[in-house]
Amino acid sequence: MTASPDPIPMQDLAIQHDALEPALLAGLAKLLASGRFVLGDPVRAFESELARLCHTEHAVGCNSGTDALWLALRALDVGPGDVVLCPAFSFFASAATIVRLGARPLFCDIRPDTLNLDPEDALARARSIPRLKAVLSVDLFGRLCELDALADECRAREIPIVEDAAQSVGARDASGRPLGAQARIACLSFYPTKNLGALGDAGAIVTADAALASRIARLRAHGESEPGVYTELGINSRLDSFQALALSIKLAHLEEWTRARREWAARYDALFRERGALGALEPFEPDRLPLRLLAPAPAPAFHTYHRYVVRVDAGRRAGLIDALRRQGIACEVYYARGLHQQPALAAHAPALPLVEVERAARECLALPLYPELGSARVERVVDAVVSHLERPLAANRRAT
Repeated sequence: MTASPDPIPMQDLAIQHDALEPALLAGLAKLLASGRFVLGDPVRAFESELARLCHTEHAVGCNSGTDALWLALRALDVGPGDVVLCPAFSFFASAATIVRLGARPLFCDIRPDTLNLDPEDALARARSIPRLKAVLSVDLFGRLCELDALADECRAREIPIVEDAAQSVGARDASGRPLGAQARIACLSFYPTKNLGALGDAGAIVTADAALASRIARLRAHGESEPGVYTELGINSRLDSFQALALSIKLAHLEEWTRARREWAARYDALFRERGALGALEPFEPDRLPLRLLAPAPAPAFHTYHRYVVRVDAGRRAGLIDALRRQGIACEVYYARGLHQQPALAAHAPALPLVEVERAARECLALPLYPELGSARVERVVDAVVSHLERPLAANRRAT
């Protein structure tokens, strides 16, 4: 009997943590001896390292990427009656945080070739709101959002941009600048599956604005301005010392891991193109492979590939998912519906349609990608995807 091939997960954290286990355990032992488990020296050290990575002045650690968004918007005084523009193709927290503050999300469409916010659509919608409070941009799957004319409009109207950089640590934009270059505040998540992942929930905010950083540091500790004095209502969102310690240990490997992710993503792209995948904006046609690749990020832009995502003809996606899983190959849909289609956010659905968001929700599929993936696994995934999608094409050609 032929043995089944080894399964290919979306990512394999066990491999990563096996290599880091001695350093993590040594750090934990030292931390246990100190008795300082919340904030403390490990947090201050990691905040300094993160600020240097992002080429900015200030970093403030917190409990999660979701809390980072809340803290950023709260520090900008977003509240009841305000409107915040954001793309409708993102994780739920991007918009839910706006609503939690009593504000209204103004959803905009995305670019079909990058899946990031469409600056022209966003600009048109922003101009329809005379007193827009803020813009929340999202760097989807590790590619920084290119804001173009929208950023110029925001500067002219003094509208702050908050960058949801939960998936893009280490990325650079089309001018070679790190995340946060066009934003007043950038928010990061260190959920375990992120490119730089903690061993639990963790997040951070980076900014060049000292006053904002100071206020965010107060807000993460209930609004405490000095011991026992609370000048405003904040939340309890302090970064645990062990998570900061783990992140510092991992940060030393981030460049190497990112280089590997980019290598495997480039290998995916090359193999899929060899097998007939379409360009980012080419239409699906009956006699061509129903698979499109996203547009590459041309240098000096630097995509960190938190996820490797392709677009599959909507009528073929479910069958492909089933075929891959039967072969032990993981895949995931990010995201199955636009934020405006989520029941909890339906009251904020825009009057104008979000055509590209809804099309992407029907077509996008993420394939396995992690630093230790290896060329052989990439080739196996590509072969499984293309072999399944080619079968109807071959049958059609025989019939004609």
